[in-house]
Amino acid sequence: MRFSQNFLVDQEVAEKISLLIDKKIRPIIEVGCGKGFLSEVINPDICIEIDPRLLVYLGNYNPIHGDGRRMPVVRGQVVSSLPYSITFDFFEEIVKLDGVKRLVLVLQEDFTRKVMEYPTYISFLLNYYYSIRREFLIPPSSFKPPPKVLSSLLILERVRPFDSIINEKLKCISRYRNKTVRRAGELCGLVSTETRRIRDFKPQMVGELLNSLGLNSV
Repeated sequence: MRFSQNFLVDQEVAEKISLLIDKKIRPIIEVGCGKGFLSEVINPDICIEIDPRLLVYLGNYNPIHGDGRRMPVVRGQVVSSLPYSITFDFFEEIVKLDGVKRLVLVLQEDFTRKVMEYPTYISFLLNYYYSIRREFLIPPSSFKPPPKVLSSLLILERVRPFDSIINEKLKCISRYRNKTVRRAGELCGLVSTETRRIRDFKPQMVGELLNSLGLNSV
């Protein structure tokens, strides 16, 4: 499997995804279209596919040979079943695109749980830039070949513009999860009197964490 892809093959799941797409936010950009199974249901304006052998199946959806980690578009709504191997890189790039207002993503449930519950750099980052909700679980049997883990459908809606300083500081303080905010701040060039540890802040508390470090999160 050249690009480590697990293709969605479950019609019911595809239709549930389609119902969760906001048709008013255009263009609708599908990343990783494969042979067009989901594309036939959601009818995207643009298909981005990394495997050139699959472009022949996508002629009705304005296919672009490209990599989701280097988006060739800067606005709209992204729909994708992301390979776990590119998830981190994808999110580090997509947060830079203020014009991409909404993400409808199939992700490994383990990753989704971390985003919602665990204080890591990527979970703080995503909860800073997006309002996030988990919609439903997807079993391995919905894919071909089936992965070894559950997946889930996550919707992320943009709430803040990109700020490179916020990214830099979140990446730094996330290295010190077991230290107090005050000490982590010192190590990252920030000042705080907060005595709780970085790990005591849930991802959804990222605004409170940043405010305690003197960074405006409004």
